[in-house]
Amino acid sequence: MLNKLMKYEFMAMGRIFLPMFGALLIVSGITGIFGLLDLTVPTGISIAVSIMLMVGICVVVFLLTIQRFWNNLLANEGYLTMTLPISVDRLIISKLLVASVWIVVSIIVVVGAILIMVGIDSFQFRLIMNNLVDIPFPPHEAIIILVQLIIFLVLALFAGILLLYACMSLGMLVNKYRPLVSFGAYIVITTALQIITALTIFTFIETGAYLAFENFLMNLSAFASMQVPMLIALGAILLLCVIFYAITRHMLSKRLNLQ
Repeated sequence: MLNKLMKYEFMAMGRIFLPMFGALLIVSGITGIFGLLDLTVPTGISIAVSIMLMVGICVVVFLLTIQRFWNNLLANEGYLTMTLPISVDRLIISKLLVASVWIVVSIIVVVGAILIMVGIDSFQFRLIMNNLVDIPFPPHEAIIILVQLIIFLVLALFAGILLLYACMSLGMLVNKYRPLVSFGAYIVITTALQIITALTIFTFIETGAYLAFENFLMNLSAFASMQVPMLIALGAILLLCVIFYAITRHMLSKRLNLQ
């Protein structure tokens, strides 16, 4: 059932994204050709169109992430969705994974379109890659750092999406003005996170704990000194994912209040 849900989600969102991706790549290719031919005016026009398509993709990604969750689980469609023989966990996970995949694909397409417009040749690409891999770590340590960075980025993406889901789910606490309440929940949660982060950093500095932490890191190897802050960051972002997921799951399973 989870596979069917994800397949339906991919198809529903793909009908919107794929034409936009195709249009962006075509216009970017035309822009690159105009640039090679030194056609100033056509190049400027095609660049403007490409930028509008990129902005449009970003906006559509954000709106569809919200719209698919809201309509399928919290609005009228929720009456049908919640009768399916599938758990709340799988419903949330299917939405989360599909939204994440489309966001990643959108980023790849936008970056690819930019590279096409800029016209990076093979020599420039090899030079960039050589600079990226020129890091002061043995290969196995570099791979570990890269894997940790990828995991962090994935968890950060999950946390951002789950934050939206949690805020929308909290809107079920009221019967009217749910979008406004959801937006208010988003403002309150993000503001609280910023305050907590600022207070943590301020306390860390004012108490002098950062000096002990700095001395601790200096006694470690270069690789180990990177592992400590990385593991702290991974733990923090994972905690946020768990909190936002728990809020969403609780609201959908215990406080479901469909419109």
